Amino acid sequence: MSVRIGKELQDDGQRFAQELASRLKIALRAAEQAGAVLMRHYGKLERIEEKSPVDLVTVADRESEATVLSELRSAFPHDALLAEETDGRDGAQAMRARVPQLPWCWVVDPLDGTTNFAHTHPNFNVSIGLLHFGKPVLGVVLAPARRELFVGGEGVPATCNGQPIHVSRVTGMDKALVATGFPYDRRERLPQILAWLGRALERAHCVRRGGAAALDLCDVAAGRLDAYYEPGLQPWDVAGGAAILRAAGGQLSDFDGTPVDLFACRTLASNGLIHGELVDLINGHGAPAWR
Repeated sequence: MSVRIGKELQDDGQRFAQELASRLKIALRAAEQAGAVLMRHYGKLERIEEKSPVDLVTVADRESEATVLSELRSAFPHDALLAEETDGRDGAQAMRARVPQLPWCWVVDPLDGTTNFAHTHPNFNVSIGLLHFGKPVLGVVLAPARRELFVGGEGVPATCNGQPIHVSRVTGMDKALVATGFPYDRRERLPQILAWLGRALERAHCVRRGGAAALDLCDVAAGRLDAYYEPGLQPWDVAGGAAILRAAGGQLSDFDGTPVDLFACRTLASNGLIHGELVDLINGHGAPAWR
């Protein structure tokens, strides 16, 4: 009986690897085409719309998303899709209960770092994540202006431009370069945000703010950053980078250190060695919890 069960598990593993490999091929093609769309518009925008005073959207976001979704739907018509411009935050919350039951769900941010893009700052990307029963198992993050392609996932080594990457070996917050980001409702949440920032500046080596969540996660994966925290992120901000970070040996969690919930809007990422200190930084005295 044990031999039979072992064979079934082996067969399941092989099928999963094959399914993932076929999806990786299409995700890479979709990201490349979407990156080309973004670069056609880069520095040439004639109009920028506002979802809110600090949340922008452009024609580049929409064209990039249409390109990615077209590729994914054509190749995998039965896979679920969750995309920023098509679904929005309300659509994400509506899918929250369904995602753990879905064999395959693509999570797409067609232009992560829209504010950077609108100001011709090169820190922006296309992020394509793939969930398997709710778990991030594949990430493709292309930063066309930086000329960097990050890939990683379950059984897929973490790489940048084809070269292996790994998280840093920093063992203390006092030696750590920490990144953060600010949510769209930051003006209403300044006391919380400034409390965290003050603690980070006090305890870490230094703090950075890149403005593109997927790239912050990838930079932790590559050892360029040692830790990253941000409230208010949506699933498309996290899914692709989460798979790459885990493949690179990093750790991802909710603010309290429990396993991350892509829909909970609370994200901590680190090299794993300083994760406990990062959790303490967020939850320590003077740093109120995010709700």
